[in-house]
Amino acid sequence: MKKLLPVLLAAAFLNGGCAWLNPFSASDDSKETVSFVPNKFLWEAARNKLEFMKIEKENKEAGTIVSDWQAVGDIRNEEFKIEVKVLSSELRSDCLKVVVYKRLWNGSAWVEQPENIRLNQKIEESILEKARVLYREALAINN
Repeated sequence: MKKLLPVLLAAAFLNGGCAWLNPFSASDDSKETVSFVPNKFLWEAARNKLEFMKIEKENKEAGTIVSDWQAVGDIRNEEFKIEVKVLSSELRSDCLKVVVYKRLWNGSAWVEQPENIRLNQKIEESILEKARVLYREALAINN
């Protein structure tokens, strides 16, 4: 028991870079009271990758971008909504969270589909790759 407290404190300290890993951060996502400057490369990459969608809500102080429901391509009975959260001012892959919501028209109402973790990861990877490009470009300009 005496060894557990230092281990927990060390874990909290070492994981303090991202809000979702920090046990002392606000746990209610709906409040969005956390005020920080999200990593500029992750933020710009997310905005760039979501250009094709209408943005419903963008809150830089909370690090969130949420698109509106939108059909992609010619498929009209299927809509997507994307939520991106930049969780830190650091440029790290674990400081980005993407959730893609999908719904289908069944003829009388929209029915939300289960979360597709693979699709979430693909969009995260796309944003991270764009952030790496932006970071490298910034380094090249400054040198």
